[in-house]
Amino acid sequence: MSTTTVAPLIAETTVATVSGHTIAGVPGRFVIDARTNHLVTDSRLGPGESIQAGELLLSAVVSCAMANFEATAQDLGLPVTGVTVDASHARGVEDPTRYDFTRIAITVRGVDQSAADLLGERFVATCPIYNTIRRGSGIELTVAAA
Repeated sequence: MSTTTVAPLIAETTVATVSGHTIAGVPGRFVIDARTNHLVTDSRLGPGESIQAGELLLSAVVSCAMANFEATAQDLGLPVTGVTVDASHARGVEDPTRYDFTRIAITVRGVDQSAADLLGERFVATCPIYNTIRRGSGIELTVAAA
């Protein structure tokens, strides 16, 4: 077994857990399990029919943005009538182990620009997914042969 640790230990009550497994006979196709939810995914070299890992990363930040904007608008009594989020990234040209950029565009309906800016500031100040992508973070990897 090999272990690399860069992140500090975190209280178990704040830990989210996701697992996955391969599907026999379908190279590049996987099932991801989160609590009682299941999602079929493909590798970028797999069948290409299901959502891929990089798209899941973008999906996480898009979902966090929409939830954050809605909750903050409700807390502040802002009359938001809808939120649309578009996200993109490009795999690194010089270093394919990174993304050269990640872009997020958020459109907020029902409020003026100053209220939209305030919602954006609150999102940046509180979203762990956005900030992990923005700053990078430690990661722990354990590999075991079975």
